[in-house]
Amino acid sequence: MALRRTLDPRIWLLAIGTFAVGTDAFVVAGILPLLAQSFGVSIEVAGLLVSTYSFTYGLGTPLLAALVARWRRHRVVVATLCGFALVNIGCALAPSFGVLLGLKVAAGICAAIYTPTAYLLATSLASAERRGAALAAVAIGLSAASVLGIPIGTWVGYRYGWHATFAMIAMITLSGAAALARGRLSDPARGVASPPSIATRIAPLGRAHIWLTLLPCFILYVSTALVFTYIAALLRTRYSAGQLPLLLAVYGLGGLIGSQLGGRLADRLGSARPIRIGLGGLIAIQLLLPFSLGSTVATCAALFGATLCSWSCFAPFQARILALEPESANVTIALINTCVYMGNAVGALIGGVLLRLTAVTNLPFASALVAALALAALRRPLPGIAR
Repeated sequence: MALRRTLDPRIWLLAIGTFAVGTDAFVVAGILPLLAQSFGVSIEVAGLLVSTYSFTYGLGTPLLAALVARWRRHRVVVATLCGFALVNIGCALAPSFGVLLGLKVAAGICAAIYTPTAYLLATSLASAERRGAALAAVAIGLSAASVLGIPIGTWVGYRYGWHATFAMIAMITLSGAAALARGRLSDPARGVASPPSIATRIAPLGRAHIWLTLLPCFILYVSTALVFTYIAALLRTRYSAGQLPLLLAVYGLGGLIGSQLGGRLADRLGSARPIRIGLGGLIAIQLLLPFSLGSTVATCAALFGATLCSWSCFAPFQARILALEPESANVTIALINTCVYMGNAVGALIGGVLLRLTAVTNLPFASALVAALALAALRRPLPGIAR
């Protein structure tokens, strides 16, 4: 009986895909100086690779999620991973910055379809009381990308060139597609009733309370992207290129633990309290981060704590929106990813503007201010959401 109460082990296969998607999304921050140098552009212009991917993902997610809602989810996740692998092969061969920018748009489209579909497929395979843990299981791929994908991809980029980093992502993605195909991850929720019309599926996009619920999530990821997009440049003010993979691994380890902690806290405490705790911790740590750079131990502690706090909010945000309109889960769960990636895009752009005005070591202070705005937005009472 104990085994029956655990998650369906096939849910973990979906995390391979989110690992690949997460590595592709985040590793650019680690190799941003290499890309800027290779294509002869400034670090701020190179940051457009992050913004372009994130804008495409954020804008495309809710509409694409609605369009593919009639398709079988297990087929969607395999097909989109295959497409994602082909795009990353193209990135590895990109002859110019413009071509690479265009390919990041295509990568964003694939990710916009895969990720929300994977989350929904996971929840359909879990019992009601284990859905938070199921969401966290899929999210572990994203946080594991921070722990392993980003530092390894960064090391590969500095050792063999940035082309090899994208080739690595393509191989990981193909492995994930093969594992999902062999795992026969059929969706028990499909075929029970006829799918609603597209108009019905996108209806939540027009409801103000949906966007108010999502506002703190969006602001949080603006805050984190403000620093993370330029984390390599920030760390290079005190550390060598050879030390970056280890520092980024510590940064990612906090996210790995935080994503799992957040899912379990959401199951036990509800959605609001874990988010408040995470935001409060993030504000404090970002204020301390610039002062920690003089000590390797202090830097590692600050990096670990910052990503622990931010990732611990992810599953609670998902639980929060699902509780608001469970009947519109296909779109509302996709909107969480919209907020994450639109926040990343806006945060990267704001960070790029600030770099023209101030030193990179001042970015964490701006991040703390933005996180405080997210905490303020969370205090607004919403119908159907426990505070």
